[in-house]
Amino acid sequence: MAHPWEAHLDPQQWRAVSHPGGPVIVLAGAGSGKTRVLTYRIGYLLEQGFSPTAILALTFTNKAADTMRERLLTLVGELARQVPMGTFHSLFARWLRQELKGHPVSATFTIYDEDDSKAVIREILREMGQDPKVAPTIRSIISRWKNEGYGWRDVQPFTLTEQIATQAYKRYEARLRAANALDFDDLLLETERLFRRESAVLEAYRQHIQYILVDEYQDTNPLQYRILRLLAERHRNLFVVGDDAQSIYGFRGADVRNFRYMERDFAPVEIIRLEQNYRSTPQILSLANALLTHSTELYPKKLFTHNPAGPTPYLYTKCLTVSDEAQWVVHKVREELMRHHLRYSDIAILYRTNAYSRAFEEKLRAERIPYKLIGTLSFYQREEIKHFLAFLRFLLNPDDEQALLRILTVRGEGIGEVTIERLREQAAQKNSSLWQVLPEGVRFLRGPSAKALQNFYTYLVRFRESVQALPLAEQVEVALDKSGLFLYYAEDERAAERKENLQSFVASAYEFVERHGYEATLRDFLQNIALISSSDDPKGAPADAVWLSTVHGVKGMEFHTVFLVGVIEGLFPHAYALEEGKAALEEERRIFYVALTRAGRHLYLTCPTLDSRYGASRPATPSRFLQEMGLTEREEVRPALAGTLKPRAMGAKSAPSPVSFAPHELAPPEAIQVGLWVEHTHFGRGRVLEKEENGAAGVVRIRFDTVGIKKLDLRYAKLRIVS
Repeated sequence: MAHPWEAHLDPQQWRAVSHPGGPVIVLAGAGSGKTRVLTYRIGYLLEQGFSPTAILALTFTNKAADTMRERLLTLVGELARQVPMGTFHSLFARWLRQELKGHPVSATFTIYDEDDSKAVIREILREMGQDPKVAPTIRSIISRWKNEGYGWRDVQPFTLTEQIATQAYKRYEARLRAANALDFDDLLLETERLFRRESAVLEAYRQHIQYILVDEYQDTNPLQYRILRLLAERHRNLFVVGDDAQSIYGFRGADVRNFRYMERDFAPVEIIRLEQNYRSTPQILSLANALLTHSTELYPKKLFTHNPAGPTPYLYTKCLTVSDEAQWVVHKVREELMRHHLRYSDIAILYRTNAYSRAFEEKLRAERIPYKLIGTLSFYQREEIKHFLAFLRFLLNPDDEQALLRILTVRGEGIGEVTIERLREQAAQKNSSLWQVLPEGVRFLRGPSAKALQNFYTYLVRFRESVQALPLAEQVEVALDKSGLFLYYAEDERAAERKENLQSFVASAYEFVERHGYEATLRDFLQNIALISSSDDPKGAPADAVWLSTVHGVKGMEFHTVFLVGVIEGLFPHAYALEEGKAALEEERRIFYVALTRAGRHLYLTCPTLDSRYGASRPATPSRFLQEMGLTEREEVRPALAGTLKPRAMGAKSAPSPVSFAPHELAPPEAIQVGLWVEHTHFGRGRVLEKEENGAAGVVRIRFDTVGIKKLDLRYAKLRIVS
């Protein structure tokens, strides 16, 4: 008798869900239902009698973990809450708090985020006499080393920059240990070190965890794979779901070779391909499949769908500049909204790099089309929130130097850099934290500095005493009141906005208590915040808005209509990939594949004739990927729109009618005559009402469909003659 769940899955999905055990690679093509497979797989294991705590599910974002748990709750009920499920970093942080006994830090360690790490490294570079502006580069090198499993003693620097990074790495580790802190990379590195150092601890986890499931396996780095191998090499029940064709995070350390390593280390491994796509039209998938045939590194797969046929993907190359390209795209956006009755959020404009967004932002604003720009500061990265988080972190761990330095920014009036430097020297001599030498600093300083430091120290002691014993939500609310941040920002031009953000933060503490119960602690709350990635927290944009994003920013998402813009050599594929060789070019092709498969129904690709990214314009070459897909430009036919269709606008006035550019060359001034229909790159289509000779090229009055009558100098107007 068939299992009742089998009716909800296609044959390959059910094959994966009901697998009897052992190592499995589920190659889940784009839009093939990987989350459904993972959820049903966990449910199936629970149905087979496995304890929920013996199943470990690892994801890459908190959002993915939440989605999976919600679906599992629907499938199996409250049992789902007992399954350990979350990101690598969040689950490993929990294990480290349970297992660390003071080496290299205590169980009460603070988690330093990216900004904290960079701030520490900037200070270290100053001490070394190096330029602190290179801190991001040094931080990136150290992060790469950590994710490859190297401590500062293990690295062999080959360049001057790596030599500086090695010295900084040594000091950085010492600074973290003094502050009883770990950074994000340490959550992985110290977990591996713990397992290799404490065989009894590793054995306990091996015996308890019987099944490991991994989402987005293509995004794992070498260190994550080594930890998975340590945990799974005895029971061998490692079930990974991913798509090697969507491995696009090489710059973060992701290694697509982890698929091959698993095949090697866990042989024999069963490979199950999910090739049925539930998102896109056959025409879009045809392009994606054609592109993948040019890759030499990927597992063979061919996506197919039972979705109805859709329009042929549209390539447009008649735009001269990126401004022209943006104008055409925005008018097409308006047309899509009107013809298909879409929400703004059904549409995405995707590009290879953030620098390409400016022209599209300008045109969208001009058309009063709301948009959200993905990649801007998330809520928890805003200055006032970072400052307040420092106060809360200090409550838990007064040895947290970065938190103390942020508090000094707000409450340290009269305490200058010289005083702070002397305190740091004292701390270094005593091998202690900045907080521990503050009382001594009051004794060895003189004059106003001593008084300012005494006031600051007294304030911090009273602050901790007045807040520490309160329940979580009240603790956060009272801490904000006593932090002085409202007064600190009173004269700020964004005071009202900052105050609103801080109040929203307090509300989030109350919401956290509602979700997790009154036993929730400040440590739980702060750890949850520290582990939220910017991609999980896209605050600050309208809920219904066109998406403007790099391809990386929308991985895992889908849209009715996608505009893939700037499809030229040097941009897509990016110039660096053309310089770095085959592996980099392979990743660029995978990024392009991810972009194509975000589209459900309509796909537009555009490339300007001129490339002006570096100042002077130069001829642009269409991307090689277009040729690989066999995609050629089609002549555009401007459809007649029914008069009953109304554009959706943000303001009270109705938006202009859509304009579609005809593929004609720019007309010389002498060709523009009264009565002709013309198109302008910014104003759209119009009819010439009057032409005035002025000794130069002439001046014309044109009635445009969108903006009314405009008077233009033909020396500068960019006009095309249309029928």
